[in-house]
Order: sequence, then structure tokens, then C-alpha cells
Amino acid sequence: MFYAFIYQGHWYEDVEYGSYNGNKTQLNPFFYGVKLEHKPKQYTYQSDAVSANTHVGKDFFEHLHQYRVEWEPPKKDGTGGYLKWFLDGQFLFGVNGDTLKLTNTKIPDEPMYLLMNTAVASSWGFPKPCPEGCKCTCYECGNPECTCGLPDGFCENFPASFEIDYIRAYQAKNDPKQNVGCSTVDRPTDRFIKGHKKNYMNTEEGQKEPLLPVRSGGAYCNKDTHCGYPTKGRCFASKCVCEEAFTGPRCLSHFGFDDNPPPPEEIEVSRYEFLPAFTTMLIFAGVAFVAFMGLFVIRRRRDVEKYDSLPTNDGSLLSGGMVQVMQQPNSGNGTYQREGGAPFNPMGAVEQKTVTYCVIDQRMVS
Repeated sequence: MFYAFIYQGHWYEDVEYGSYNGNKTQLNPFFYGVKLEHKPKQYTYQSDAVSANTHVGKDFFEHLHQYRVEWEPPKKDGTGGYLKWFLDGQFLFGVNGDTLKLTNTKIPDEPMYLLMNTAVASSWGFPKPCPEGCKCTCYECGNPECTCGLPDGFCENFPASFEIDYIRAYQAKNDPKQNVGCSTVDRPTDRFIKGHKKNYMNTEEGQKEPLLPVRSGGAYCNKDTHCGYPTKGRCFASKCVCEEAFTGPRCLSHFGFDDNPPPPEEIEVSRYEFLPAFTTMLIFAGVAFVAFMGLFVIRRRRDVEKYDSLPTNDGSLLSGGMVQVMQQPNSGNGTYQREGGAPFNPMGAVEQKTVTYCVIDQRMVS
């Protein structure tokens, strides 16, 4: 049983906030409705991270505490589901799936993994504005030029350790919404990565596959402790050699495996699936051919009509693209006679000469 209150006047008004030992949980303004500038420009985006903060005291730096997250995935239509956070059994913060309808989003249902870390950033708990006489361009303990922008007593906390006693994951039995695995039937992550390989590869380093095999040992070493000795590995011939249950270049990681591997799938594409596209291409090619031939025929007809309309010397129209002109004898100047005079035939008539001309662009060429 827990108690929760709701902030009114916020973008998501139905988000639930709780408290821990009297300290109320409050909305985290960071990354909430803020435009995050990145380079190149296409990586700039408007953030909408819904989160909350709960104040903790000195005890959290000296003793272990129990944190819990409840994740109920949504239905297949995207409705329902929730996320709830608890600290030592006390409710802190909760987001219901129906609340996210405002931005057409939903409770996540993609395959995910747990990341347990502690983050330090200059945007959280550091003096603002930058102290006078300090550039705040670097933050480094032990460097006099880089400590002026750090909070008082900050460097006294280092070195520090982040210790985790145990992590346990529970799943509801026979619940179709709770599918465990890196690539499930409804969310085939494996297929997505194969279809977008370039997004998961460092091409600048010559990577040709998105998921590289995990190295088991092989890192340079000069003593066993570099390889997790005595339980994880040992150093042999300046190379780490891992025990059976550990892996990684220095044998520092547990040899994990997917106990619920993605279902095998053979994607078969029927030849009939290509018929609509092929038919469309065929029709388009046919229409283009008919249109081309139509334009060609129309242009040829216009050219023929243009040539047929050329006038002759006697005022009549030519009947075709070729014309024969009969040279007739001239009565005085011999303009149409051969050089040296044309011979006479027995009948006493001047020999006739036939010349063939071709009509091209309204000009006659012999």
C-alpha cells in the first residue's frame, strides 16, 4: 500500500509522485522539454524525458538500500502498462501508459537491458554561474587550473566506489505481455539490426559486421592479477587465459548467454509478391513506348505535309519529296546546253537531259 500525489498544471498531469521518509519526490526538469543541441545538426532533438528526483541523505553513502522498478508492458495496441519506482519499499514515482497519449507515445515494450551506473556531470550540483576568475573549461581534481569550478569538498569524495550487493529480476508467469529475450517474435531486434547494419558499425575503423564476437582472453599481461586471478583467469605467456565461466580480453566478465535466443526464421519471399511491381513497370514501359512512337509518327506527318506543300515553278504543288526536272532547249543563249554545244539527234531535236533533285528543308539539292 502506498500513497501518491499528482502535480497539476504540468504537461503530463497524471504522473504520480510519492515520498521517502517525508521527502517528497519532485519532477526532474533536466531533459524535460529541452532542446539538446548536437553536432552534426541532424542529431539535435527536443528531449521529453519524464523523470523525478528524491532527496537522499548521508546514510545512502554509508549503507546499502533496496531499489525496485516495476515495469508492466502495454498491450499490443499500445494502451495500458506502467512504470513505478520504489525505495526501501516506499513508492517514489509512477507513469501510467494512458498518461502518454498526449504525445502519442506509450510505455516501452522493446527488448532492453539493465545498466547500473553512477553519473557525474557539471550540470548537477556545480556552482552556477561560474565563480569569478574561473573559466570553468575543465574539471579535474589535483589540477589547480581545473578545480575552481568544482563544488567545495568535491574532490574529498574521491576515490569512491559504487557497490551493488545483488540484482534480481522477476517475471509474471503466463503473461503474454512479458516476453523475455534480446529478440522476440513481436520485436525482432535481430532482424532489425541485420537490416540496418551501417547504423551499428564503426566504418571508420573498417568494421564490416554490426556485432563483433566477444574476445575470450588475449589481452597483454605480466602478472595473474591483470586477468582476474584467482577466480576469473590467469596470465600465461603474457596473454590472459580465462576460466570457463568468464570471458572478455582480461577475463573480467561473466560468460553470459541468451537463455531465450531469438526464434529461427527463414524469410521466404514468394515470386508472386513481385508481380504487382513488375506489372507496374511493364505497363509504364509500354505507355512510354506508345507515347514515343506517337510523337515520332506525328512529327513525321508534319514533315511530310511541310514538304508536300512546296510550290513548283509553274505554280503547282509538288506531289512528293523527290522531283524530276526536264531541262528544255533554250532559244538563244545556250544556257541549258552542254559545254561545247549539245549534239543533234537524227530528228534534228536538241538532246534532253534529266536531272534528279531532293527536297530538304524547302531547298532543292541535286
